[in-house]
Amino acid sequence: MDEKSSVGKKTQGTSTFTLEEACDVEKNIGRQRSDLSEMHTPLLRIKTGRSYNAFAHEDADLFPDGGWRAWIVVLGSAIGLMTVFGVMQTISSIQVYIQKNMLKDVKISSTSWIFSVYMFCNLSVGIIAGPLFDLYGIKRVLIPGILLNCGGLYGTAFCSKLSHFIISFGLASGIGSGLMMNPLMSVISHWFLKKRGLANGFAQAGSVAGIFFPMMLRSLYPKLGYSKTMCILASVCVALCLISFCLVKDRRFVIADQEKIKERSLWQNIMAVLDFRSFKEKPFALLVGGLFFNEFSLLLVITYIGTYAETRGMSESDAYVLVAVMNSAGVVGKVVPNYFSDIIGRFNVIVLISLSMALSIFVLWLPYYNNVALYIFTCVYGFGYAGSYSMTPVTISQISLTRQFGSRYATAYFIVAFGNLISMPIGSQFINAQTVHNYNNMIIFAGCTTLVATTFFILSRTAIVGKRLIKFV
Repeated sequence: MDEKSSVGKKTQGTSTFTLEEACDVEKNIGRQRSDLSEMHTPLLRIKTGRSYNAFAHEDADLFPDGGWRAWIVVLGSAIGLMTVFGVMQTISSIQVYIQKNMLKDVKISSTSWIFSVYMFCNLSVGIIAGPLFDLYGIKRVLIPGILLNCGGLYGTAFCSKLSHFIISFGLASGIGSGLMMNPLMSVISHWFLKKRGLANGFAQAGSVAGIFFPMMLRSLYPKLGYSKTMCILASVCVALCLISFCLVKDRRFVIADQEKIKERSLWQNIMAVLDFRSFKEKPFALLVGGLFFNEFSLLLVITYIGTYAETRGMSESDAYVLVAVMNSAGVVGKVVPNYFSDIIGRFNVIVLISLSMALSIFVLWLPYYNNVALYIFTCVYGFGYAGSYSMTPVTISQISLTRQFGSRYATAYFIVAFGNLISMPIGSQFINAQTVHNYNNMIIFAGCTTLVATTFFILSRTAIVGKRLIKFV
């Protein structure tokens, strides 16, 4: 060994460091201190700014990103989500009927609690469904979800009072669909990484049920009556759930840290999910803010577009068709934005979608030119709101480790759920008298909340890559 090398050696115990290695360590420390674009959080460590890489935090070798088994899971997820998104998008058709019949003497602001409780339970139950999914796998979580979701629909068929509807539809179906939605969406992340946007879009195309369910109700209400029609809807959901149950499969033993999960009790896993330290990460906090305000607009439009159409002179039958048209556009909105999100970036797409929704409200809906313009609005908005729903999991997953996705998705929607709980009671206060002027006030409120949501989405994107417009993010 020459003298130069021996001078650069320092021995401590059994470890030996050369002078060159020490210099490399110092250089690395210096780079870390000077890199102001690097963001540290308790949950995730990613690079932002010019060096941002959307997939750098994952081991791509763990994900099949295709293959017959992976796409079978996507199919199973889509079929299961038909019972979740399909019923969710049929809310307006249910609301129109019960408001004019069983609850005709109840204020519209009071009946709004049925659907706000449903949406609150649907989203907030994710804090339980996420840990259950991580701990027990998808099938054990789907069983109680299916029983509550479909059982609640059967119960709704025989409701006659406001309290009955809140318990059967709001609580039972809401909790059941919440137990189903989180695992059915999270399982896609176990199989896909770079094609996750496309796979998620196909899975959420299960919202195609939102076309057929309203039309089915429109056709069967006059022939069979309310109770038998709702029983048929519940039976269709049972059949779809059973098919989905047979097709889906998780990969939690490959993706998740099972030893760490099993060391904790269920309550500890739930508390680990609801970790508000996530909000120390600016992109995540701003994204959740955008989702929160976005829900104000979404729930008001999909619930009251039918009664608004009747106020404008449409028949009840045509109002159901209007809902079906909006949901038809939503099927395309679940797939197309996800396809382009894999090409131009997930945050880029959700910003464009949210902006289009705001413009459609102020340019097409509020002025109300004629019924044709109203149909155009439902197409544009239906495409947008479905796209925003489908882009939510892929935007969250882009700034999350796959093993953390279920938890962070549940945490985000636990906060967003409170927006659902209050949005309809607040928005429905504008339309108790159900006049055109009242509805215009609600439309302005919905449009403003969408603009606020768009601003938050832009700020979240900016927190990741700054003001760079041409960047995959």
